Amino acid sequence: MVPSISGNSSDRLTDQFNTPKSSKRLPWLDMAKAYGMFLVYYGHFVEKIAEHQGYLAETAAYKQYKFIYAFHMPLFFILSGFVYKYKEQSLGSFIYQKVLTRIVPALFFNFFAIGIYFVDHIVRSNNGFGERYSVPTILINILTGYPFGNFLTWFLFCLFTVELLNHLIYPLTKDNLWKRFGLAIVTLIVGYYLGLHQSINANLPFQGLRTWYFNEALVGLSFYQFGFILRQSGMVEWFEKPLNRYVGLGLTLVVTVATFNLNQGPFLDPRNMVALALTSYGNLFLFSITAITGSLFVILLAISLPGIKGITFIGKSTLILLGMNFFFMDIAKPMIGKIGLSIFENWLIVTVFCIGITLISFVVTVPLIQLLHKLLPQLMGRPKAKGPLLPALLS
Repeated sequence: MVPSISGNSSDRLTDQFNTPKSSKRLPWLDMAKAYGMFLVYYGHFVEKIAEHQGYLAETAAYKQYKFIYAFHMPLFFILSGFVYKYKEQSLGSFIYQKVLTRIVPALFFNFFAIGIYFVDHIVRSNNGFGERYSVPTILINILTGYPFGNFLTWFLFCLFTVELLNHLIYPLTKDNLWKRFGLAIVTLIVGYYLGLHQSINANLPFQGLRTWYFNEALVGLSFYQFGFILRQSGMVEWFEKPLNRYVGLGLTLVVTVATFNLNQGPFLDPRNMVALALTSYGNLFLFSITAITGSLFVILLAISLPGIKGITFIGKSTLILLGMNFFFMDIAKPMIGKIGLSIFENWLIVTVFCIGITLISFVVTVPLIQLLHKLLPQLMGRPKAKGPLLPALLS
C-alpha cells in the first residue's frame, strides 16, 4: 500500500517526535546525516581538483562535483524538516532557542577560523588580514546573517531563517500535508524566481533579499516541507519494506544519475552547476527532481545498511564536522597541486583520493569532537547541557 498524504502520520512515528524524552533516536537518521556529511567533505575535496583543472565539464572531478552538489544540501534541509516538531512557545522564546542551537555554533566556528587565519597571517606575514577581518566587517556580517570567517557555516545561518519562516507560517498550515505541499511548491518557485533576478536586490539595504539568506531559505523551506511530509505521510515506513526499499534505491539512483547533468542552466554560478548558497539552481524542474531523488537515495541507503557505531558517531557530530571542513579544504588545495593534475585524469584515482582524504579528515577530527562536546557542549548546539566551562544556557 502506498503511503497516504492525507493529514496524519502513523501513530508510532508521530509519537517518536512528540515525546522527545521517551522516544528512541532513529538509527537510520544518523546514518543519513553521516552519509550527507561524507558527501560535503568529498564534494569540497573533488571541488579543489576540479578547480585546478579549470572546471572542465569533461573531467571526472567536475562530473562528480556537479553530481554531489545537485542534492547534498537539499538532503540536510529534508532531514531537518523530517525531525521538525511544533512546540507552543512565544516568538521570542523560539528565536532565543534557535540562536543558541544554530547561530551560536556558527559564530563559534567563524571565530575559530579567524583564529587559525590570524596565526597563519603571523607565520606567513600574509597581507590583507586586517581588511578582511576588521571589526566593522565582522559586525556587518553578523547583522546580515552571513559567515565572516568560515563560509561553510552558511547552512546554519540559512537553516535558522528556514526554521523561523516555518514557525511563523505554521498557524496557516499546521500539520495539513496538502497545505505543506502547496507551501513547498510556492516557496520553491518564489525562491527560484528571486534567485534568477538578482537585480531586485540592487536598491535594497545590506544584502537585499539575501540578508539572513532569505532568498536561499525560501528554497530550503521547500525541501524542509518535503522532509515533514516524508515523516507525516508514513513514507519511511513504506520504504522499510524490503521490496519497496530496494526498488526505491534503484529508481532514485538511476533518476539522479540520469538527470543531474541534463540540468544545463541557467546557472548563476559561473561553474555551471547547482549551488544553493549562491542561488544557482539551473532548470527548475531538473533541479527539483535530482535534489529529491538524490536525497531519497541517501535516506534509503541509510535505511538499508546496518547501523555502524563509527558512522552513527559521525552522524551525531555533523555540526562540528561542518564547522571544521574549511580547515581541511585549505590543506587539500596545495596537496593536490603538489601531487600533479595528470594523475587526476583517471576517475578511479579521483574517487580513491577523495574517499581517502575524507576518511582521514573524519578520523583526525574525532578528538576535537570529543573535546568540544565535553568542554563546550553549550556552543555545539546543546544549550541545555552543563559543561565544565559554561553553565546551561537554556533550561
